[in-house]
Amino acid sequence: MRRRALLGGGLLAALGASALYVERDSIAGLFPHDAHEDLYSLGVAFSSVPDSLASEVQAHGAASVLHAGNIPGVERTFVQPDSPPLIAGTRTLSTAHGAETLTAITQAFLEKASRPAPTPALTSLDRSALLDIFTLTWALPSPIAALSPNWRYTWPRDTAHVIVALAERGFDDWALGLLEHLVRIQRPDGTFEARYRPGTARAPDARSPQFDGIGWFLWAAASLARLGVLSSDASPASSSPTLKRALARSARAAVDATTTASGLPTPSPDYWEVPERRLTLATAAMTLSALESAAQLSKLGFLEGEAGVGTETLERSARETERALLETFGPGDFQRYARGGGFDAGLLMLLPPYQTQEFAKRNPAIAGHIDEAFEAMQRPAGGVAPGARWKRDGISWTPQTAMFAQAYARLGERERALEILEWLAAHRTSAGAISEKILADGSPAAVAPLSWPAALALSTLEALHS
Repeated sequence: MRRRALLGGGLLAALGASALYVERDSIAGLFPHDAHEDLYSLGVAFSSVPDSLASEVQAHGAASVLHAGNIPGVERTFVQPDSPPLIAGTRTLSTAHGAETLTAITQAFLEKASRPAPTPALTSLDRSALLDIFTLTWALPSPIAALSPNWRYTWPRDTAHVIVALAERGFDDWALGLLEHLVRIQRPDGTFEARYRPGTARAPDARSPQFDGIGWFLWAAASLARLGVLSSDASPASSSPTLKRALARSARAAVDATTTASGLPTPSPDYWEVPERRLTLATAAMTLSALESAAQLSKLGFLEGEAGVGTETLERSARETERALLETFGPGDFQRYARGGGFDAGLLMLLPPYQTQEFAKRNPAIAGHIDEAFEAMQRPAGGVAPGARWKRDGISWTPQTAMFAQAYARLGERERALEILEWLAAHRTSAGAISEKILADGSPAAVAPLSWPAALALSTLEALHS
């Protein structure tokens, strides 16, 4: 497979990628322009905890408060250039009320979750990503994507990745508690809104539901089952009828959505979060993931209350959906749409961990496109845009860049995965947070931290460690 240097290359790399892009897709705009976007904050830090929490920590230890759920009185704020300094090794302001308590809680979290990494930079990235997740999840009614106003919501997709990352780092009860939150906000038909007000089942606006939510929910649940967290022997909550019924409702939604003439679901917004009139590969891929995950959960006895979603039905639906997906998107080399649209992260959703290793072995051509996709999506600073046909503004996005690292790690391309992780480590804010975007000159931009790339970085490091 072809290789493209991730670091360096500068304008020459950008022009090469653009020329390839124009030649393949016959669109205008040979030269990308370098857009500017402000960095909204250097990060997020805790500024206060209630005295009652200090009493709890003194009585039962710092680890006793590391769980899902809201803790009233825990406050956090943006880190700006003129903010008080952070306590070393934490995301706590030195002036925070209850700073000693917050430091003890943070240390307890890191002691359990931290992993050794191949290089000092990646050890630092591991701790930074953990702190990113910690500040956007702990003591909140549900995880938020970021603290900035337009991101201060709970996305099923982002939450699913946080669930898996926490479970991989040993926080079984915490991960299960977050999965149970997804159960509580699930729509009656088994689907999910695009995003929610934290701790509620209410959408913040009239944005259409995203059908891929069922895939993220069932994939997270199947991941917990694989890790032994979702087990009748693990805790009563993991085998509750409420959870089983919720899983079965989403499984039913996946089966019903693929009982169509095409064998694939109807168009729905995906991670681009724009209205769609054509089915995207990402939606199709996560529907297949939903069926495969549901079949695995059914085998383990974790579906209940919905007729017609037994293991045999789910496995048959998965195979029929796989065939339809390959026939629809395969001739176009698995681009965003069946008839082109350029490569995007939907290709990565057809690879482990979202699909099974068996699927990857049956369809090696999909992994064969990963280098070409990275090249087509690459931007001047070295990361990638959400898709090859995303606007040509020169901006790299960390979630999709981190998804490539995860995919390479799962495919056994260790050095390639490490290279991308090193890039993420080198482009954090001065407070250590992973921002959403990286400008063409390498500067962090937009919100920081963002939970999705942080969770992806943690899971990628875990995959490389195991």
